[in-house]
Amino acid sequence: MVYNIEIRPLARFEIFEAFDWYEAQREGLGHEFLEELDMFYKSLIRNPFSYSFYEEPVRQGRLKRFPYTIVFEVFDAKVVIYSVFMIRQDPSKKRSM
Repeated sequence: MVYNIEIRPLARFEIFEAFDWYEAQREGLGHEFLEELDMFYKSLIRNPFSYSFYEEPVRQGRLKRFPYTIVFEVFDAKVVIYSVFMIRQDPSKKRSM
């Protein structure tokens, strides 16, 4: 089964923030971040249950190149992304819903 992805508004905001920050560091780096995020999404829609639990039933997965954790939950044929969290931040800021 292939799942659809829904990205919640706060997660979208975190993605835009990360993109802007990486682009400020080096032109094109923000696009590289988005490409890695897209690769994660492709893996996620194929098998969302392969990722570990953050707080059951919420799961999380890490990007390989960038220090981000994606926090999500699976509903029927949909994966809802709650947060794209920079792992160097205070963990209490991580959104799970």
